[in-house]
Amino acid sequence: MTRKKKDNYHNLLDYLYSSVDNFKPGSAYELLLAILSAQLNADCCLLINKYEQILYKSPTLIDTEFSHTILKKAIENNESCYIQNAVDESGLKNIESIAGHIFLSVICIVLHDQDNEIVGALYLDRHNLEKKDFNIYDLRQAEEFAKNFSNILIDEGLEKMELTRLRNDYGFEGLIGKSDSMLSIFEQIHKVAPTESNVFLQGETGTGKELVARAIHRRSKRADCPFIAINCSAIPKELLESELFGHERGSFTGATNKRKGKFQLAHRGTLFLDEIGELEPNLQTKILRALQEREIQPVGSEKIVKVNIRLITASSKQITNEIRKGNFRKDLFYRINSYQIFLPPLRERGNDIILLAEHFITKYCIENGNYIPPPYFTKKAKEKLLFYFWEGNVREIQNTMENLSINYTEGKIITDDQLKFYPIGSDDTQRAQNNISLKAAAEQTEKELIESCLIKHNWRKNKVIEELNTTFPTLVKKMKKYGLEKKSQ
Repeated sequence: MTRKKKDNYHNLLDYLYSSVDNFKPGSAYELLLAILSAQLNADCCLLINKYEQILYKSPTLIDTEFSHTILKKAIENNESCYIQNAVDESGLKNIESIAGHIFLSVICIVLHDQDNEIVGALYLDRHNLEKKDFNIYDLRQAEEFAKNFSNILIDEGLEKMELTRLRNDYGFEGLIGKSDSMLSIFEQIHKVAPTESNVFLQGETGTGKELVARAIHRRSKRADCPFIAINCSAIPKELLESELFGHERGSFTGATNKRKGKFQLAHRGTLFLDEIGELEPNLQTKILRALQEREIQPVGSEKIVKVNIRLITASSKQITNEIRKGNFRKDLFYRINSYQIFLPPLRERGNDIILLAEHFITKYCIENGNYIPPPYFTKKAKEKLLFYFWEGNVREIQNTMENLSINYTEGKIITDDQLKFYPIGSDDTQRAQNNISLKAAAEQTEKELIESCLIKHNWRKNKVIEELNTTFPTLVKKMKKYGLEKKSQ
């Protein structure tokens, strides 16, 4: 071993020993980049995909600037690029970043997948004027490094690309999904958010109603003002009026200080009332007045307070049924139901179940300090996820994946036998679910899809035909088969 090699080797060991307490790499790949950047004394060490997105950087580096020109050159030519001194290169020296001595010496190694397709590049540069240029020995070290660890580089890089794609393509303001029902919800949010209309969200518990409410707020004209949320079923009934409208000091036992309510806190912003179907009749009356007159009266106060809020409400109950029972005011429903969005249960969202499972297992693996790639599901495991009832909806799948993330780490396979569910439904319901045939499951899904689409379009068959891409005779036949005809009258 030459003296230079020995020096590099000892420098690397010293670096690793001294850096143990300085950083905690989030993945094997970050650790590898940290080692490589130390060994080659690079100012920048990155993994970049072919779309020029940074996937990983050495955790010891702050600088993530890189030469897009040199990266493009390497990828277009499909070969590694070694620039000893960019300022001396005739084709590069006039580029602004290079002329400004930002990128002086660069190594860019193209990475391929198992099908020899370009997936990105390993990029290193030195731009500190006090450092010498990269030499051929540095290039050979970087190439050897990429050769020895290409599987980790590519697998983790592709996993990161997939996560980025999932977030960009299938994510909308924190909501994940690409099913027709979710794309319809995204479109409805986009339409109603800029308006001042009150919005009513209908859906089972755990379907993401608060996420939708926050998405509407963030895309509204009130986005810079407060978003205040309260779950009406979580507050004792005797305290709910004070929570909503505030109170004066001494107005009731325990009221030791004056306090503003949620309506005042949400002034000029958005107020989200979840589970509004749980409100007592007297509170329904006061909320109706607040919406009509844009004013409230705190408990124990004689003063009237003007408020300017946009109201978003939600319920897991069928409010129309509550109106028929006399439990909910019809005039209040008309006030809050200026625009209604129906959130489908998770079991009706098809492959969104897999997207959510993969999203949450990755999220919790990262939070728990496990390496990426996260565990992945076999085909049978995915089928089991798809045919489970998910009575707790997104909240249940989130909890299930958090549990899995603790037991399975770094690319382990999760089989169908390893998927454990904890349903709360009746034994009869669970037996029926476990024994359901593929045909029965498909028919149930088809029935629920047609029914939700009919409700969405107020039973206008022409709209349903257009959305479901079917024909009038087929729709009528299916409605008759599933007993939906009477509901359309």
